[in-house]
This record gives sequence, C-alpha cells and structure tokens, in this order.
Amino acid sequence: MHPVAIVVCALWIAVATMTAAIRGVRGAKEGRLRLAMTRLKSPTIYLFAAYLLIAALVTPKSPGETTSPLMWLAFSIPLANALAVLSAAGKPKPSRAEALGLALLHGGAVLAAAALILAIASPQFVPTWLGGPGAPVELRQ
Repeated sequence: MHPVAIVVCALWIAVATMTAAIRGVRGAKEGRLRLAMTRLKSPTIYLFAAYLLIAALVTPKSPGETTSPLMWLAFSIPLANALAVLSAAGKPKPSRAEALGLALLHGGAVLAAAALILAIASPQFVPTWLGGPGAPVELRQ
C-alpha cells in the first residue's frame, strides 16, 4: 500500500476518534451519555461482528495472508460504531450538513480501517490504485 494512502487512512481514523471524543465529552456533560449507552447495547452490530468472526474462523486463509481480514473487521466495526455513537451524543439534533459530515467522517473511518486491515493481513489483495500488486513501482513505495 502506498505510504500516502496509509497516512491518509491513519489521519482519517484519528480525526474520527478525536471528533467522537470531543463530542462524546460534550454529550456526557449535557446528560446524553445514557442514550449513547443504550444505543451501544443494541445487538445488531455485535451479531454482524460475530458473523464476521465465524466466517473468519471457518474460511481458509489465502496464500500470503497472515490472518483473516474478516477477523480484524469483526473487531474494528463495533469500535467504529462506538465512535459514531459517541459522536452522535454530542448534539441532540444536528443540522443536516453536520449529520452528513459526521456520516461521511465515520463511514470513511470504517473504509480507512478496512484498507489498513487489508494492507496488513492480505497485502496481495490491495487494489492497484492503492499501491497493491501490479501497481507502478512509484505507487508501492
């Protein structure tokens, strides 16, 4: 994976984490932490993560894989959900633009995490436009 892509992904995740922390603290000060905890207890995301974990355990690894990317996604998706929930607790009724921005930020963080996971666990499956196999040499360095 191209180093610029790695830096962009890491920065995207860092910005999403900091946004969630700042907005989560604001929400906690304003008494909305209980609502956030209720949202975090919803089983849907954990059922999906369990499905991914089971799929990771029963799917044979491809040649060149260190571990299954599905296993790491099973752990990262609930974490990304927690960040989004904390971020949502920051303001009871965000404007449409703010809600769209947060959706893009946290959705992009999931994609950035998936790209990093793929680069670490299965580097041969990284797309060429991200500097994977088959990409020009200048994209892989």
